[in-house]
Amino acid sequence: MLREASRDDLDAIRALLGRANDAPYDLARVAEEKCFGRGYGGAPVVHVFEEEGTIAGVSVTCGRMLRVLAVDRDLRLRGFGSALLAEAERRAHVVFAEGGNYFTPGVVEEDQQTRSFFRKHGYIESRWTWNLETANLPVSADDGVLRATHADRERVLAFIEHEFGAIWRFECSRAFEREVPPLFFAEHAGEITGFAAYDINNASLGFFGPTGVARKSRGRGCGRSLLMASLAEMRRMGYERAVIPWTEALDFYRKSCDAEPTHRFVTLTRADRRR
Repeated sequence: MLREASRDDLDAIRALLGRANDAPYDLARVAEEKCFGRGYGGAPVVHVFEEEGTIAGVSVTCGRMLRVLAVDRDLRLRGFGSALLAEAERRAHVVFAEGGNYFTPGVVEEDQQTRSFFRKHGYIESRWTWNLETANLPVSADDGVLRATHADRERVLAFIEHEFGAIWRFECSRAFEREVPPLFFAEHAGEITGFAAYDINNASLGFFGPTGVARKSRGRGCGRSLLMASLAEMRRMGYERAVIPWTEALDFYRKSCDAEPTHRFVTLTRADRRR
């Protein structure tokens, strides 16, 4: 039986994700954020497929994005995933790469089963990106960066939207839902020049970002200072490594913090609904 889910199903969905996740990170640990957390496209829509009272699969969409599609490994090849996908396609046609509230920026390259599933359902592999990781978390932060406070909220978010767009503003606005916002920024002559957030998306999994420096301020070390301040704070929080997701800036992160590529991801889009 296919039905819409509610927060009352969260524990059962979390248990399912422990049996169904093929991504390299712990989806069950962020189940509430990914299933019921708002995205840039608004409130998510969650459906589950039940068999004999047990949840066998789940889909989550937000706007045109398919955020999650997972089926119990022991119950695959029985049409549950296809049924969930068909329902999700009433709204969504891009797989997993949801700016603002993503788990992964696509399907991990080595997951041939999932890639084949989507190709058979009319999806094409449209773009690729990397997730990096580093265990080089400094003990202390560089000077010259500022911890954002709630008083800085509108000024910082206005800078982010102006320089990097509304989706990053949405994502970083979640930093200001915390008592101590997990976001640093830099200034020059009274103007914000860059920012870096951490642990706001996939909270508790050790994710860094988003981060950015105004075009006119690049090449002065601002980005590295913001990165190192964030990594130092992540170390203080107890993380032993940081994930730097959804980036092509491999050389910058290698030079700055010894980060190396760990996983390559592909975004899939319905061929008949590409824009």
